Amino acid sequence: MNSAMEQARRQARQQEIPQDDVAASTGQWIPYKLVRQEQQWRCLWLDLEGKRIAEPFFSDTILRCKASAPANRRFPSISSLEYLTARATAAADVLAPSAFIFHVSRCGSTLVSQLLGLSEKNIALSEVPLIDELLRMSLNQADSAAAEAALKASIALLGRRRLGQEKHLFIKLDSWHVFFAGTLRRLYPDVPFILLYRSPDEVVFSHQKRRGMQAVPGLLEPGLFGMSQAESASYDGDRYIAKVLEYYYSQFLRIAETDDRSLLLDYRQGGIDIVRRLAGFSGVALDQAETAEMAVRSRFHAKYPEQGFAEEKNESCASVDLQPAQALYARLEQLRAKLAG
Repeated sequence: MNSAMEQARRQARQQEIPQDDVAASTGQWIPYKLVRQEQQWRCLWLDLEGKRIAEPFFSDTILRCKASAPANRRFPSISSLEYLTARATAAADVLAPSAFIFHVSRCGSTLVSQLLGLSEKNIALSEVPLIDELLRMSLNQADSAAAEAALKASIALLGRRRLGQEKHLFIKLDSWHVFFAGTLRRLYPDVPFILLYRSPDEVVFSHQKRRGMQAVPGLLEPGLFGMSQAESASYDGDRYIAKVLEYYYSQFLRIAETDDRSLLLDYRQGGIDIVRRLAGFSGVALDQAETAEMAVRSRFHAKYPEQGFAEEKNESCASVDLQPAQALYARLEQLRAKLAG
């Protein structure tokens, strides 16, 4: 079949979200993905169907919602970006972010978001693909204003009070989003920045077992890590993640030294202590029942909640390539101790 004809037929099947449908849904419809059609950015929508966002990653929430969608919604619901921002302007019960969680990857951030999400008072969003798409879209000068407006609108709609008891919104970013810390601070001048990190040898050890996107040269724009294309191409896997970690740690140092709404936290402090400090810095009170539930959850794997967690023995990853990252990590620990004292 002619590909152009097939594309036209697919687009004809797509459901443009009517105004009254979203309004009547009491916030259950959420934006979740960008698509490019006819030289314009458009937004795909998903119905949460009254369910909490509780999966380890937001991409899991998307898959769950798609799998349970009724047959009459098997075609996409789509809108313009203008409609997205208009819906956010009209939305009620919108929670402002309580904190943005930056991290260097493999440092307990997924567990932290899972622990925060245990309480029905909290909405914990973990690595939302739409937030990543909009931040990276903002790099294009022609799209930057629309991207930033859509980003604020998307966060507002993702953070709506849907079940009645939500009070706090925590957003765990992708690790490379430290590149956009300046943008997020400009858009959200008063929201706490949580800077979660770990010893570089332990991060590299985890990536050696199963590499994330940020640990594979070429999967993400090297500029997100302060590298040129040529520099990125010159590194193998372990040397590349070592350079990425240098960038992360240096950016964490810069933020912690200049932004008094930022908090440094190290993986070795432990999940429960990290959440306590994060909550206190964000002005969120934890009660004994919540802390006890967190203690139980922390005994299980962050990404696979049905599996018990056991810290794996870290075979030494020490190398000359890691020395600059290790020196930056030591500076972070010195600064954390100084700020805590």
